[in-house]
Amino acid sequence: MKYIKHPQTPEQHCTILKQRGLIIDDAARAVKYIGVVGYFRLTGYMFHLQSDDGRHTFIEGSKFEDIIRLYQFDKRLRLIISEYLERIEIYLRAKLTDKYSVQHGFYWFNDINHFEDREIFDAIKREIQIAYDQPRELFLKRFKTKYTSEILPPSNMALEVLSLGKLARLYKALKNVDGKANIAAEFHLPPNVVTSWFIYLANVRNICAHHSRLWNKRVTADRPIFPSRDKYKFKGENFTDSNTTLYGIISIVDRLLFSFNPHNSFAKKVELLIGEFSVDCSLMGFPDNWKETANWRMR
Repeated sequence: MKYIKHPQTPEQHCTILKQRGLIIDDAARAVKYIGVVGYFRLTGYMFHLQSDDGRHTFIEGSKFEDIIRLYQFDKRLRLIISEYLERIEIYLRAKLTDKYSVQHGFYWFNDINHFEDREIFDAIKREIQIAYDQPRELFLKRFKTKYTSEILPPSNMALEVLSLGKLARLYKALKNVDGKANIAAEFHLPPNVVTSWFIYLANVRNICAHHSRLWNKRVTADRPIFPSRDKYKFKGENFTDSNTTLYGIISIVDRLLFSFNPHNSFAKKVELLIGEFSVDCSLMGFPDNWKETANWRMR
C-alpha cells in the first residue's frame, strides 16, 4: 500500500478535528498548540476520545482542552519518573563500583573472568574505550593527562560514561556469584528479577528522554519479571499485563526506591499529579480500587 495522505497546515488540522466532532472553544489556541507540538504527537492523546468507527469521530462532549490537559499531565509524569529513575541509576552505578572494586580492584570491569556473557563484556569495554579515547568529561581528560600509562579509566570513572541501559546489561552479563547477588540483595530481590527490571526501566528512561507518550503506552519490550515467591512478590493487585503498563512501571520504580530510600516521595508525587489532572487511571492499567490495592500502598 502506498502512503497517499497529504500534508496539512495547523489550521487545516484544526478544521478536520472540528469536522470529526471535537469541541474547540478557542481555535487560535488550538492552531498554536498544533503548530508548536505537532499534530501527530497530539494524536496519541486523543485516540481514547474517538469512536472505533474507522473515521476517527470523537465521542460526544470531547474537547480539545481534554487533549491538552492529558498532554500536560504526561509531560509532568515523565519528569517525575525521570527524576527517580536517575536516583536508581546512580545507586546501581555506586553499588557496582563499590562491590566489585573493593574485592577485585578498580579495573574489575576489564576482566572477563567476572562475566558470563562475552558479547556484552566486549560491547561495554568498547563503549568505555571510545569514551576514554575521545574524552568529553573533564574528569576523564584530567585522568588521561596525569596517568599516561593507563589505557582505561578506573571503575569509579568508567561507569560514569555508561547509560542506564548499558549498566543494566553490564549487570546482566556478570556471573551470578557474590558481587551480583549482593547487589540484588541491596534491592531485596533475586538477581534475575533485578536484571529484568533494570533492562525494562532503561526502555522507560528512553521514552522519557525522547519526550514520547508514556501515560497509556504498553511498554512490551523486555517485559520485566514480576516475582511469584511470597518473599518477593508484590502485595497489591496485579493483572497479566501489569508488567507492560504505567501501573507496573510505578510499582517497579517504587519498589526499587523503597529498598534504599523508604521515605522517598515518588508514589506520592504521582498520586498528587493524577488527582490534579483527574486522569482516568484505568487507561494506565490501574485496578479500579487502586487507592486501596496498589502495589505501592501494600508493601
